[in-house]
Amino acid sequence: MRIKKYIDYFLFIQKNWNLRLAIFTCFHELRGEKKYHLNTTYTNDLRQLEIVSGYKENAYIYQPVNYFMLETALQFLKEQDIQGTLVDFGCGMGRILVVAIHYGFKDINGIEFSPELCNAARENLKEITKEFPDVPLTIHCENAALYEIKKQEAIFTFFNPFDEAVMLPVVKNILKSFKKNPREITVVYFNPTEKEIFLSAGFQEVWYFKKMEYLDFSILRLEP
Repeated sequence: MRIKKYIDYFLFIQKNWNLRLAIFTCFHELRGEKKYHLNTTYTNDLRQLEIVSGYKENAYIYQPVNYFMLETALQFLKEQDIQGTLVDFGCGMGRILVVAIHYGFKDINGIEFSPELCNAARENLKEITKEFPDVPLTIHCENAALYEIKKQEAIFTFFNPFDEAVMLPVVKNILKSFKKNPREITVVYFNPTEKEIFLSAGFQEVWYFKKMEYLDFSILRLEP
């Protein structure tokens, strides 16, 4: 069954992008899933998933972030000694949450509006919570646009989970929290299609990384 999912994922990437990207992606899928003891190689267009709120039409296809890109971004944060609670918007099956623990983050939240994906994430988190019992790790099954940003939350990750209609209120909520509790805020945005919203809100891009044409991320920062 696991071999089939990798074959299906390879064919999905090849069909929608190209053979070279499919080979690169699936190599890192096999390596990453084994390294972190995960089962997150999966794609879904969301139409068959139950959603706890509206905005299904504003969410993009579910697909996990490439392991190579994720590790590259988290290594940068680690080297910069970025502190604070990490929140992954559109956490899906929990990949970013688990890898973030291995990179030293001590308090992590995931936001996901599909109960099916929330349950899959909690299943994936069972082993990591045994290995790191002192790291608070919570899945919030709710609409990202309505999530209230806490004062200790300072790192936000996105893998292009939704369009402008949801990203705008999310950024406004971040700014509201920032104004109430000024602190350095860092955003890691994979496939940053709505990056201009952050730039218009006063964030500065501190690093842009791109690989193989279709893989990219931005790290943006907002300072008091």
